[in-house]
Amino acid sequence: MDYDIGSYCDDDWNLAQKLMLNGCDPLPRRRCLTRASKEYQKPHPINESLWRLPDARNVRWGNYQCRNFECLSSKNPKRGYSKCTGCFEMEKEKLKWVSNSSLLPVDFLISVVLAIKPGEVRIGLDYGIGTGTFAARMREQNVTIVSTALNLGAPFNEMIALRGLVPLYVTLNQRLPFFDNTMDLVHTTGFMDGWIDLLLLDFILYDWDRILRPGGLLWIDRFFCNKKDLDDYMYMFLQLRYKKHKWVISPKSKDEVYLSALLEKPPRAI
Repeated sequence: MDYDIGSYCDDDWNLAQKLMLNGCDPLPRRRCLTRASKEYQKPHPINESLWRLPDARNVRWGNYQCRNFECLSSKNPKRGYSKCTGCFEMEKEKLKWVSNSSLLPVDFLISVVLAIKPGEVRIGLDYGIGTGTFAARMREQNVTIVSTALNLGAPFNEMIALRGLVPLYVTLNQRLPFFDNTMDLVHTTGFMDGWIDLLLLDFILYDWDRILRPGGLLWIDRFFCNKKDLDDYMYMFLQLRYKKHKWVISPKSKDEVYLSALLEKPPRAI
């Protein structure tokens, strides 16, 4: 990662991301010029960008298997990523959190969640992997959501930003860059499922607790794990003694289950 001061940086973000994932985080700042796409176009206006695929010319595709957004379709077995399959397909994304098309009780609607704290949810964090659809839906409800993202085989950060939303480039190991007791909501889905080490999950949960304000909501969305591990994960989620607004367990397969929960942080005034 050597460079000359004032010159163009190497296109080495994938190396930097590997270092981040292996604990070299935060990386040192550099005094070089970031490269952009040679064909960069103006992004779509905000009234179009939320639910329209961005212009592929606005992404540097050199470190991905695909060379455009259409290639990232779930129908393409060589799309280069496995997490969040289908989340680059806007017609599918439009259905999330506004209609219970799966008919599973673990799928909570945004309207139902916001009705629990009417007018109180204004800012929050979406902690997972995706293309910003949760933030887009919340924006339609005048709620500002920051979405964590890693470019694991696809341009998740670029996609979120080109939709007119805010990506936060952090790893699971990193302390979140928010002050204590500031967030109204933390939502998580699709990233830290039953593979996650319990000690790492413990650190993550305490960091969420740190940034959530008193009365803030923790929305565990479709967490899944092996049935035999469910008690361990339930203990982890309940150890902070949050108030239960919703708590639903549903079968995913013969050996796995889903867990969705909506929990409220207690005041802890001392």
